[in-house]
Amino acid sequence: MKRLTKGSLAGLMLLLISFSATAQTEYSLQQAIEYALLNNENLLNAELTRQDAEAQVFETRADGLPQVNANFNFTDNLVIQRSPIPRAFISGNPDDEGVVQVAFGSQYFGNFGITATQMIWDGSFFIGLKAAKMLREKVEVDKVKAEVDVIEQVTKAYYLVLVNETRVGLINANIANLDSTLREARVLYENGFAEKIDVSRLQVQMNNLEAERKGVDQGVNVSKNLLKMSMGMPVSEQIVLTDPLEGIDFDYNLNDVNNFSLQERVEMQQLNYLRKLAELDIKNTYSQYIPKVEFSAGWGRNTGTNSFSDVWKGDQWFSNSAIGVNVSIPIFDGLRKKYTVQRKKVQLQTLDNQYKQLTNSLSQELINAREALDVSLERLEVQQANLDLAKEVSDITREKYREGVGSNLEVLNAEEDYKQSETNYLSALYDAIIARVDLNKALGKLKDQ
Repeated sequence: MKRLTKGSLAGLMLLLISFSATAQTEYSLQQAIEYALLNNENLLNAELTRQDAEAQVFETRADGLPQVNANFNFTDNLVIQRSPIPRAFISGNPDDEGVVQVAFGSQYFGNFGITATQMIWDGSFFIGLKAAKMLREKVEVDKVKAEVDVIEQVTKAYYLVLVNETRVGLINANIANLDSTLREARVLYENGFAEKIDVSRLQVQMNNLEAERKGVDQGVNVSKNLLKMSMGMPVSEQIVLTDPLEGIDFDYNLNDVNNFSLQERVEMQQLNYLRKLAELDIKNTYSQYIPKVEFSAGWGRNTGTNSFSDVWKGDQWFSNSAIGVNVSIPIFDGLRKKYTVQRKKVQLQTLDNQYKQLTNSLSQELINAREALDVSLERLEVQQANLDLAKEVSDITREKYREGVGSNLEVLNAEEDYKQSETNYLSALYDAIIARVDLNKALGKLKDQ
């Protein structure tokens, strides 16, 4: 009984291990995108950058808050420094000549103090705080741009897997059809109604299809790994894609294209923030011409004695305190700030040129995406018609061969044409999908798909 129980447990464990090793998680396109938005390494880094920018705001703000420090000092003057003083100064007799070495200070010295400073006015602080907040906003936009890029990568990789899997299915169907024709040819050959070369031709075609299937199977694995990397998923995990390749909506509103504002593109928002930060940088340099005002206050106690035991007596400590205002007025810096402003203005002009270039580039991208989609859809329609026609020719040719009024070579040619039509159709379909994704990106709608 014990042996049976142990064997049953061992079998159950093997079953669980086998199930876990072959378990596959199903993902729709939307689920794959949601997974990527949570796990893609670039987005994780973008979130860390956002947190860093958030911390920079508080770090900059801290410079405008009171700065309080405390210090304690204890010194044992092992050898007290001596200073030469005229002997007449000590004796009071102006006729005394020479000097006397006098030790100033005590052997033990202690000091405790608290100091506080408060910035009253510093133009650089206020501009720096504004820049830190603006940088935080820019980082938020950078994160959105990273999300758009990830969505684009995942979407294209997802459909690439679907196309490759469809190719595998079509090849398997072709192999099944060819296998049926090959078995019929062998029967005809065995009964003397066909030549051996007819069987050999079909066998060669079968071998080519099986070899092609292995290559496409590898393509499926490669494209799945690409998808998993885009999602931030370990490539060792097994996934199954659930969205169909058919039924993709390729329609778009021409008014959306004609009325689209480039300011909706996240790339434009990024550059706008860079220009604003550059302008603040120039203002920050100008602010350094303005005086800075700081308030300070301090309180402390100190002692000095030649007896170590007296250091810790309260009546040997004396208090001191002070308050003050410090005004720092810049007068001349060798024209450093003047040329610093010139350099920063050049950087701003460079950003203005980049702004014009980006505007032109995004406009052209939108035009190209729309035209590419139109051309891809026309090509897809042609390839769909060719596929239907090639399927019809293949069916008729195979039926004629079965009835003995067609040749084996006609069957092979028709099968080859049909297979090529399938490949052309899938290629046109994928091109149309990519063009649709590119148009969505050009319209700033990729996150809304």
